[in-house]
Amino acid sequence: MVAAAILACTLALAPGSDAATSPPNIALDAIAFRVRATDPRAQEWIRAGAAASPTFRALLSRLGESDLIVHVEIVDRIAGGAVGQMYFLSATGGVRYVRIEVVAGPHAARMVALVGHELQHAVEVADAPRVRDSKTLEMFYRGMFENAPGSARYDSVAARVTEDRVKSELAGFRGPAARPGVPALTAVQEWK
Repeated sequence: MVAAAILACTLALAPGSDAATSPPNIALDAIAFRVRATDPRAQEWIRAGAAASPTFRALLSRLGESDLIVHVEIVDRIAGGAVGQMYFLSATGGVRYVRIEVVAGPHAARMVALVGHELQHAVEVADAPRVRDSKTLEMFYRGMFENAPGSARYDSVAARVTEDRVKSELAGFRGPAARPGVPALTAVQEWK
């Protein structure tokens, strides 16, 4: 039921016609089907990551080949003060659904890196077919990754490395002009 509601409410990312925003060597239709966002800001972060970061493109490519559908959503806040999280929604037949939530910040490049961090978690789940619900997701992370003592929040070294790598790849990138109402992805000054 939740998956059907998400499918009914999501807008797939349409590949742009601008060659500067089109990632090389990726089947955009598969990516658009697998990684979705309804908010124009999140759509822009995904496009910018695909255009500017080989690491981000590799995450999208891996997810495009998986059974996972990822919905990226912007939220006002996340319990416990986190700025991003991924959680399991449902599994039906041969498809699994996860949601990434991020708290929007003022710098587009930082948001692209944060989405990359969370997409790395989605790839971890994509590579673990036994994860089919919230309980198996928790067992997977409890057994494989780090968590703060006394916390139910889990993180992986790979996600932190991915975020740093995406930041580095974006540092000198100057992307196309922003769409109306969506902040532009600019260069290094955002990291200061």
